[in-house]
Amino acid sequence: MSNNKNLAVITSFGGINASGRSSDHMGYGNQVFDSLKQSDQVKVLQDLAILEGVIKHTDKKWMTDVEEEIELKSFLNSNQDKIRQDSMVRKIDREIYDPDGIILDQIKAGAAGQLPSGFDPAKLYPSRQHPKALQMTIFGMSDAMGQLGIDWSEIEKEIDPDELAVFSGSAMSNLDKFGFGGMMQSRLKGSRASSKNLAFGLIEMSADFINAYMLGNVGRTGHSVGACATFLYNLQLAKELIEKGECKVAVVGSAEAPITPEIFDGFYAVSALSDNKKMIELQNQLGEESKEPNYRKACRPFGDNIGMVLGESAQFIILMNEELAIKLGAEIYGSIVSVHSHADGYKSSISGPGIGNYITLAKCASDAHKFIGIDALKQRTFVHAHGTGTPANRTTESHIINKIAKAFDIESWPVTGLKSYLGHSMAVAAGDQLMSVLGTWSRGVIPGIHSVKEPAKDVYRDNLDILTENKVNEPSHFIGAFLNAKGFGGNNASAFIVNNPTTLGAIENKYSKEELKSYKTKLENTRSNAKKYNSKVAKGSYDLTYKFNHNVLTGIDDIEITKSEIKLKGYSRSIPLSKNKH
Repeated sequence: MSNNKNLAVITSFGGINASGRSSDHMGYGNQVFDSLKQSDQVKVLQDLAILEGVIKHTDKKWMTDVEEEIELKSFLNSNQDKIRQDSMVRKIDREIYDPDGIILDQIKAGAAGQLPSGFDPAKLYPSRQHPKALQMTIFGMSDAMGQLGIDWSEIEKEIDPDELAVFSGSAMSNLDKFGFGGMMQSRLKGSRASSKNLAFGLIEMSADFINAYMLGNVGRTGHSVGACATFLYNLQLAKELIEKGECKVAVVGSAEAPITPEIFDGFYAVSALSDNKKMIELQNQLGEESKEPNYRKACRPFGDNIGMVLGESAQFIILMNEELAIKLGAEIYGSIVSVHSHADGYKSSISGPGIGNYITLAKCASDAHKFIGIDALKQRTFVHAHGTGTPANRTTESHIINKIAKAFDIESWPVTGLKSYLGHSMAVAAGDQLMSVLGTWSRGVIPGIHSVKEPAKDVYRDNLDILTENKVNEPSHFIGAFLNAKGFGGNNASAFIVNNPTTLGAIENKYSKEELKSYKTKLENTRSNAKKYNSKVAKGSYDLTYKFNHNVLTGIDDIEITKSEIKLKGYSRSIPLSKNKH
């Protein structure tokens, strides 16, 4: 083997957002539904219908929610419109999100990227008054652990306890009634704050839950917050630690549940929100005459638009250094080649655009040029834009991407934006993008911006192909993807990731024939386990990992410390106090 630094490879992914479950590319499949073959469409519909509680599987039979026996495929095909209408951006469910009518009646902004109707993660484990984002964390991380196809105990045997890192959290904090919302509202409503409100509201609590109730992690932990670029800030942190040899496994994620009256009010106050009145005015301007807002098209990235739509999401990936992934037989979905984050410099407005995103995307394009070559960069990559759906974003971000395309002689760079499907999930936005990229590498389809017929006239696109329809290619065509994120305060980040064949091509010569043969043998078992997990979940068997009060260590009788190592009760390996991580 060479002494080249380890690549940070993606070995699993999972989560939940408005389009559905992330593992097995189900949520992605909902985004590109019309471009899938019928058998794949049925799989997506089945997964959605199970999430929504429309169907259930009992005693080898499929039943509706009212106990009527059905022929599954026929039922799904007959009800596909209704099943899909209850996902993605749509009218806010008053009973769940707005019982007091503040969003719908006072602010009058009725659209949001809600989780599929009927899906409630709180019912799947002892949620004990957990804020919504933390419920989604438990579901999303469990989903990633199932997709991994390797029992976590097998990973623990191969790493020291301090060689695992977890980075996850929110940008806005957990502001529902079980978090900071309850803490701040309680006295005003004549009650008292819960003892859990303060702790559960903290922005890094998603990582804390994974450590304390799922993995028993004693390694590196934290949350690098960068407004709407937060997922990429966490990704950059994990990538750099793996490459330095300071950890061998890293969980990267974010979880955000911003569909609350207070957050809607904040974005409405800064004129960033797509509200009902402006929706109807835009529809009439575009010849889509209607007296009612079309909530499905509330967010229109790079088109004639009026504002953003909020969405909720929790997304997680499990990174390993390439050496451990090969040793364990992990599925390698791709690798993280480049992540850069930069500020804007001096600003006239804290929420206004700046220059930082030019730097981040240009650096990633340069890294891509070096890693895959100029021809592949020009013809076999695409961009997931931040694409919020605001007039300011459509001009500023399109100028950034177009300018980078010109600099690298890219004539027609495919660009898409997922917020037309999902809304803006704040911290998780780039996590939503990453899940979709993995789907594109599996199915060959880039989702187009479904809410836009053509880009607005002030969009810069001389060198861009802004996709208003799905772009269909062979799965092997696009080998690299750029994720882009821009946040309030001048928080900008971009990432470049490459697919499985490109990753394996970069690392295969480091390993012997025997090592690669062993890897492929173990990989077959990994794939079999992942398939079993997805088959089980597709029948509604959500076996979430949640280990409350499990093997709790206090430090009094559970730890031994010498000059050379730390031994922890219940951990098969010790923590060496002096070792070369490089």
